[in-house]
Amino acid sequence: MKTISFLVSCLLFLVGCSSSHLDIFPELDDPALMQEKIAPELLHQDIDAFISGVKQRHPNFSGYADEVKLDLLVEELKANIKTPMTRKEFFRYIGRLSHVFQDGHSFLIWPYQELNYLQKSGEKPFPFSIDLTKNGVFVPVQYASENQKLYAGSQIISINGLEISKIFSEAQHYVGGETQGLREAFVAERFSQMLWAVYGFIGQFEVEVSYQGQRQTLHIDSNQSWQPADAEPQHNSHNLAYKRLISDVGYLNVDSFDVEPSEFATKLDNTFSRIQAEQVKALIIDIRNNTGGNTDTATELARYIADKPFRLVSKVTEKLNQDNRGLFGYKGQPGDMVTKDWNEYVEPIDTDQHFDGKVVVLIGPVSYSAAIVFATTVQDSQFGLLAGQPTGGFANQSAQGNLFNLPHSQLRAYVATRLLVRPSGNIETTAVEPDLVVDYTLQDQQNGVDTLLEHVLKSIDEMLAETE
Repeated sequence: MKTISFLVSCLLFLVGCSSSHLDIFPELDDPALMQEKIAPELLHQDIDAFISGVKQRHPNFSGYADEVKLDLLVEELKANIKTPMTRKEFFRYIGRLSHVFQDGHSFLIWPYQELNYLQKSGEKPFPFSIDLTKNGVFVPVQYASENQKLYAGSQIISINGLEISKIFSEAQHYVGGETQGLREAFVAERFSQMLWAVYGFIGQFEVEVSYQGQRQTLHIDSNQSWQPADAEPQHNSHNLAYKRLISDVGYLNVDSFDVEPSEFATKLDNTFSRIQAEQVKALIIDIRNNTGGNTDTATELARYIADKPFRLVSKVTEKLNQDNRGLFGYKGQPGDMVTKDWNEYVEPIDTDQHFDGKVVVLIGPVSYSAAIVFATTVQDSQFGLLAGQPTGGFANQSAQGNLFNLPHSQLRAYVATRLLVRPSGNIETTAVEPDLVVDYTLQDQQNGVDTLLEHVLKSIDEMLAETE
């Protein structure tokens, strides 16, 4: 289960040594805080600290946040917090501020320490991955637990008596994102965490599903062990999964760029050695479910398909604060905005593993952060075609998250400090638009068929036929 990749979305340009403002999931200094009730006046102070902390760090706060809505919501939250609360209880109030920042790189992290404790105690979160589309919420792969099965293409109707549409409508208030569509996509990607953080659902689930016109209710508890049933052989490693779809076409699923660059480079070398050995003529790279990570890893992947030197961005703007000013504050004073044209070009990889065939990159609403950087690099440098649906986030996006704790609850906030401009220099505030737009069909989803992949395979077959 991914819990980190969606957070580690910064460009590692000019980054100094690792320190507390870059540590995403530290432990609590005092675990007893998880059970403590915090006084209302202290919780009010945490709300103010959250807002001021984001304003101090974000490079374009007024350009992203809905400040009128934010002020009204702060007033409402403080009026409703009248009794002492635990951190978990408090999150269900203050967490709603995240969506008003309207930035996928700026939000309050759920109280992960409490969730980790429950899981170590034997409680199990919601066990299924899901796909959210305009047609509904579907389980994309088959799952099994002893003699029970949940088939690919099953549509989720409700969980613990709550309609799935209501769950998404409410939970999207607790995540960051430039648009509601992106926030709902993030809820889908972090679904088990959000079910617990927003509703307290863990260990026991009554899941109503529909499959081929028949409805049933699954009774799920922590004694069951649900696992995906994928019988297809794949050349897998963490973050990468490769297989040959047909004789001429390979498929590389990159579900995260959150991996140490040298480790990722080794995995890529092994993967592209296999690709060359199979002599495929076209490669599909799937980043539909990739919410980001280290852009150095995205750079490494781009080098294997690049046919000329390239850059990942054209310009970077950074807002300085007390944590990111550099050693002895050499970058400047807190509040300064530092803009740098990015003219450092990366060379394609010069080995036998370089891929020279056709490339199609699959994108979708969840593709974000370093995945968007990779997609715009491919599109602007013309290394391949983008296919799928527009991204939920913007092509020119925020980046370089800094983190800080609220003073009393110690809930942890993640805030962007940089703005990026795509390689072409186009400064329009738009999604990444695929060259080939493909919508998912309800019939395919109900049958567990990947509409986009099937469509791209047909298009590749036509492209290869034209070159013969």
